[in-house]
Amino acid sequence: MLYPVVYLAGTLLACLSIKPGFAAVAGEAEAVEETSELLPLSWEEVTELDISTLSRQTQSVKNSPAAAFVITAEDIRRSGVTTLPELLRMVPGMNVAKVNAWNWAISARGFNDLYANKLQVMIDGRSIYDPLVSGVYWGQQNLSLWDIERIEVLRGPSGSLWGANAVNGTVNIVTRSARDTQGGLLFGGGGSEELGFGGVRYGTKISEDSYLRGTVNTAYRDSSADLTATDDTHDNGNAQNATLRMDSQLSRNDQLTLEATLARYRQRGYLIGVTSETPPLWVQNDFGRDGMTGSLQGNWKHTTDSGHLIQTNFAFTQTHWLLGTIQMDRSHAVLDVQHSLPKLDSHQILWGLNFQTVHDQFQNSLTLGFEPAKFAQYNVGWYLQDQIDILDDLKLTLGNRVEHFTFTGWETEPNLRLIWTPNKAHSLWGAVSRAVVLPNRAQHSIRLFVPIPGSSDFVDVKANPDMKTENLLAFELGWRWQILHNFDIDTAAFYNIYDRMQGTQFDGTTLNSPDFAPAFPTNVPIYPATVSNSRQVKSYGVELSANYRANSAWRLQGAYSLNRFDVNYDTSRRWFRDELTEPHSSPNHTLSLRSLYNLTNEIELDAWFRYVGRIVVDRDMAIPDYFTMDLRLGWHPHKDLEISISGQNLLDNQHPEFSDILYIPVASQIQRSVLAQFSWRF
Repeated sequence: MLYPVVYLAGTLLACLSIKPGFAAVAGEAEAVEETSELLPLSWEEVTELDISTLSRQTQSVKNSPAAAFVITAEDIRRSGVTTLPELLRMVPGMNVAKVNAWNWAISARGFNDLYANKLQVMIDGRSIYDPLVSGVYWGQQNLSLWDIERIEVLRGPSGSLWGANAVNGTVNIVTRSARDTQGGLLFGGGGSEELGFGGVRYGTKISEDSYLRGTVNTAYRDSSADLTATDDTHDNGNAQNATLRMDSQLSRNDQLTLEATLARYRQRGYLIGVTSETPPLWVQNDFGRDGMTGSLQGNWKHTTDSGHLIQTNFAFTQTHWLLGTIQMDRSHAVLDVQHSLPKLDSHQILWGLNFQTVHDQFQNSLTLGFEPAKFAQYNVGWYLQDQIDILDDLKLTLGNRVEHFTFTGWETEPNLRLIWTPNKAHSLWGAVSRAVVLPNRAQHSIRLFVPIPGSSDFVDVKANPDMKTENLLAFELGWRWQILHNFDIDTAAFYNIYDRMQGTQFDGTTLNSPDFAPAFPTNVPIYPATVSNSRQVKSYGVELSANYRANSAWRLQGAYSLNRFDVNYDTSRRWFRDELTEPHSSPNHTLSLRSLYNLTNEIELDAWFRYVGRIVVDRDMAIPDYFTMDLRLGWHPHKDLEISISGQNLLDNQHPEFSDILYIPVASQIQRSVLAQFSWRF
């Protein structure tokens, strides 16, 4: 435990020692005078926040005909947490569960899983959705929370704008511009679970209209407790990140942003795996992920004098990781061009083109392989949207996106939205949308050979090259009501019909030995299974968020969501995974209540209560409902210095939140923890 703290301290001191001149530059953009300036915005102010990066046009939460939510920089700072997934617990309708120290299950409107495939996630418009398994490796996303300006969330489909996989929600993490992060920032801390973390950021002006910012940060994390609470699950690890961003106003009409990131991660952890073709066949050994990801991104905005706006965004991401005995290298490039036309009478039109390529290569193992081991995907899309002012208080949005995918061919994702704002206190909206989830590289080419959890038998899961898209037809209604000047609520209801849902079925035969492991003992039963589009699911629910500002020093935020499911499937077949995954692994009820209180101008006291309903993971593991609480005490002895101490998961010693079928034999519990943090601007 001592090593990471000492190493972190050395790293930060080294960073400081090479920047003696930086102290002379003030960080005016983020300087604060007293904590009264730090209380998060009122709900009325929050609803005026911009979600343009997700809606692709100038639009606020208040005027959005969708279930929109914004996590502000102040929400992040006063949360007391250190990871991106924990921040998303604030959003109604989001299911957030920690699997172990580095893995999370995060989705919107149910369907939670280690690789939840219906949530599109981006950082400054660059997708971090993994095309291999259809999901986000949250353990690889360890950017500095101090660099985030806001997190925009749209629940429900937005496939007409963001394409396949933006089905149940879309998240865009917007980082601060280099112009707004001038001067230096040193931050860090440590505790019982987050053993040590920290970093340094510095921004400078490189010309009259160009600014540059660089950030390096690192984190060391302790292992979780096992189900007996007498040992740990050996899922400790560390991660390091570096980002460099330049923002330039090239001319009166042109803006350019260039961004580069480099991330390294070493995340240990046990996982089921076949280690040999002869006994003992498999052990729970260190199957952690050791990898590196680098990305380059450029964004150019050009506005003409006549009002046209042309945006071009290019992103390239290179990923290399080693998982147990399998290794992957992947290149992912995306080009996105958008043209917003000047308003013509009552019409506001935008259109765009998107092209992306994914090239990957694997070194397969006995446990996990991909055939072919080297593959390339090419996807292209075109979208068009028109926002029509029918009346002064009634707006209609019509949009559609047509895409061609390597795996499934042509798809279309139409969208219709209507919003009525009869007065300042009320706005009502409704939507009908179609969206699709692409089958992933794994479903088209995987070979998974692993023990069946809780059994001495093995399963040989084979891919299905005929996998089709999962389709969603979604109906939504929403209502925003400003009850009092200091009390507002935002509600949304949905009814979703999913068709061609993926599932994995046994084919009813038994093998003595697989083709790829001829020496495998013949007395061990092996059951072949195949993935397919073989289920239909319907879901419905309600989401509510409320904001009450009791006075100038105290604010309360609440969020509640209800989810229900109905699943149709072939009951005559045996299923590898739980055929009722959706209703079993999604809590019916989730509740979040935050209190942000300024004790004095220099001292903050924040509390966060959460309730999550009971779930069952893959038939075998029941996870009870839990109620937990975080507390944070913050102190600003100087306008540029902040010190805080937090207690997390305070209501019990430990509790499980989720487990995936790959981790069930080594399921983890999330422990009570304490954490101290500081930040210093110079």
